[in-house]
Amino acid sequence: MNRAYSEVALVPYDERWPRRFESTKKELRAAFSTDLIEHIGSTSVPGLSSKDTVDVVVGVPDVVRTLNPRTLSKLSALGFEYIPSSFAADADHSFLHRIIQEQRTDHVHVMRLGSDALQGRLLFRDYLRATPAAVIEYEQAKQELVARFHDRRDDYVAQKQPVVEALLEKARAWMKESR
Repeated sequence: MNRAYSEVALVPYDERWPRRFESTKKELRAAFSTDLIEHIGSTSVPGLSSKDTVDVVVGVPDVVRTLNPRTLSKLSALGFEYIPSSFAADADHSFLHRIIQEQRTDHVHVMRLGSDALQGRLLFRDYLRATPAAVIEYEQAKQELVARFHDRRDDYVAQKQPVVEALLEKARAWMKESR
């Protein structure tokens, strides 16, 4: 089985991740006509270890209309594979990934502008960037989970979700206090 589908490995923060994001963003501009293409996920937080996969969110007015055959063809030509089964229950969220030599290089989340899910992704990133204690908490949880589930990617992702949700609750309180 392709390691990109089964294994999880965390690496220390890499100063090249922001440049990789900018490169991916330029590529995505060829497929999407939107102003919102943002770096999210652990690779967007200086000092945080991560899987070596750059996460990107693309905000669009309508996910289904945007991911039409013409757009998907452009994305496929860039090496992105559309995974319709990911987030299938959410019409406001679709997912693509790019895998090169059994390495996930990019994840692209196409989300409806203004949706709670998109706002949550950006808030989570901003909270981690602004809160060193949250970075430490998240780092410890991820290290513990990867030690248990390094060869079971789906289990790692599932077990990490409650950690993300708890931190997102803290992020929402932080946002209210910051106003």
